[in-house]
Amino acid sequence: MNQILSQDEVDALLRGLDKGEIETEQESLESDLDVQPYDWNTQGKNLKHDMPLLALINDRFAVNLKNSLSASLRRIVEVEAAGLELIKFEEFQRALPIPTSLHLFKMEPLKGTGMLVLETRLVFNLLEAYLGGSGIGGTKVEGRDFTPIEKKIINKIVSIVLDNMNHAWAEIYPIHTHFIRSETNALAVNVVHATEFLVSAKMELEFNKPIGHIIVCLPYASIQPIREKLSGGFQEEGEDVDKVWVARLKKELSRVPVVITVDLGYTHLPVREFLNMKEGDILILENDIRSKLVARVEGRPKFLGVAGKHHNRKVFKVQKLFSTEAGEGA
Repeated sequence: MNQILSQDEVDALLRGLDKGEIETEQESLESDLDVQPYDWNTQGKNLKHDMPLLALINDRFAVNLKNSLSASLRRIVEVEAAGLELIKFEEFQRALPIPTSLHLFKMEPLKGTGMLVLETRLVFNLLEAYLGGSGIGGTKVEGRDFTPIEKKIINKIVSIVLDNMNHAWAEIYPIHTHFIRSETNALAVNVVHATEFLVSAKMELEFNKPIGHIIVCLPYASIQPIREKLSGGFQEEGEDVDKVWVARLKKELSRVPVVITVDLGYTHLPVREFLNMKEGDILILENDIRSKLVARVEGRPKFLGVAGKHHNRKVFKVQKLFSTEAGEGA
């Protein structure tokens, strides 16, 4: 008990701390420890650092959208990507007014439902521009639903935006956007749980001055399966390949048309004889009738076989694959 400080000693100690007369070890502790704030909600979700290719897609999207809207409106539309951010779905819902121009879409082969929002002020400015106005008249946003004519023009804008999303993603991870439906009340939409995160990409549109924003929101869980691709990393040898991408690639390649030609034979002619050729002349080919013919796909030898007829149609029967190592050729 004799080590307990008296009240006078406690008061003197506090005065010394306030005046800086007594040194503390707080400074040394801060210098020795690398203390950083840790947010359990957003840890590991630094989009710019973790998925830089997503930011690249966003920038390409802005450029493509500028070109498409400018061509559609026949006037220069400036589109600036305002960056990416994470936002909870409940916060996103509360921030939207009623009515709002909200459109749901799929991004195949990714799972989940995306949302496209045309800011109400932007909608009326674009409608004015499409109908011949300046588009910067500061149209008063009325608390009413959109008319059929306005909805038709809005659908045209939505189609342009979704098409440009496809082009922006094409080189990184090909997708196909599929429009689902439109809503005017954000509270009627439940694409994810209220506390789950969305990746929000905001585009600011300008004529001579800002006219509004386009916002594209994707569930964070939807892009998680391709996070490695969006991080710009390379797969190590032996790592599992993306089966969805391989299947899609095979499907698309199977639809590509190719030209197949068959070499029936060759001969040599002097230029004089060639120039004097006429209908009915017979050419004697140098190859033997028993030799196999070469079928070429897009000019490259691929098969060996024989020519013939089937149901009065000229056909080629494949007998084996062409082998350059075996010296087989025309």
